[in-house]
Parts: sequence; C-alpha cells; structure tokens
Amino acid sequence: MRKSIEPGSETYQSEGIPFLRVANISKHEISDTAIYLNEKEFNNNNLKPEKDTILFSKDGSVGIAFKLEENINAITSSALLHLKVKGDNVLPDYLTLVLNSKLVQLQAERDSGGSVIQHWRKEEIENVLIPLLEMDKQIEISNEIKRSFSLRKQSKELLERAKKAVEIAIEEGEEKAFQYIKIELK
Repeated sequence: MRKSIEPGSETYQSEGIPFLRVANISKHEISDTAIYLNEKEFNNNNLKPEKDTILFSKDGSVGIAFKLEENINAITSSALLHLKVKGDNVLPDYLTLVLNSKLVQLQAERDSGGSVIQHWRKEEIENVLIPLLEMDKQIEISNEIKRSFSLRKQSKELLERAKKAVEIAIEEGEEKAFQYIKIELK
C-alpha cells in the first residue's frame, strides 16, 4: 500500500503529466483530467501507477477501487492509495470487486471521519475485512470481470461509431453513413 503526493493547486498546469484525483476514478474507468503537472519536476516513475495496481480512494468519496490493466503515465493525488497484491492467495480483479462491495463500503462509512470531507485512515484500511474465496472461484469471478470490462469497452466503441454514422448521415447523406458503417464493421 503506497500513498502518492499532493503537489498543491499552485503546481497545476494545462499540459504535462496527467494528475489524477478521486474525481477521475470510478469502479469502471479513469476519466480524462484537465489538470497536469510539470514533467521535469514530477517525472518520477515511483509515483506512476503500474499494471495491476488498484487505485483506492481514501479521501472524499472513500472506498472507490479501480484496477489498472496497464502502466499509465500519470501521477495520482495522495487521496488515492496504490494497492499491490502480495502473495498468491488473492487475485487483483477479485480484490477490486470486494473493495467496491457493500461490505467494504459499510466498513468505510463506519471508519471514515471528517466533518466536510471524508477521510479513511491508512491504518483502518489495512484492517479491512476481505472475504477470501477458493482460488478457482476467484479465477472464475476474475474472468467474468475481464469479460464485463471488455464488453463495456466494445459497447463504448460501437456507440462512438453510431454517433459518427449519424453525423455523416446528417452532413453527407444516408448512403455515405451506410458506407462508413460497412467499413467500420469489417
């Protein structure tokens, strides 16, 4: 479990290394950010999340987990912990699912404090109860999670193609739109 940095809003820029905050993650995806940091000042590979790292929110909207499928060139705020699975008794996809479950959300609600912004202390997160299933069940669940994310990605791509086809139909006519769709579906 590793905490990142909080560089302060005075270091924010409109270009450079993307800076991800809690608002940029959900249990389904990482959204684009408009905040960047100076590449020379913050180009530290130790701060960049790697494949299979679980980004886990501890401040603000506490208890949101997202597992990275690849290394990313970004820096996260200190409100996002970097969790790495050690050992081989739990799979990262399964752990991410459990961290996003009602069971962990209830623990977060119980433990987090703060009058305006919720804060979940690292020591409390380290003591979260995680139900462990047999490895074959974890593998089965992990495969379904991967399938779900793949289908979600595919549906987003199809939606973008459909939007583009509608734009073409409006601007250039239905025939051009059908041609575009035929090419895209090959």
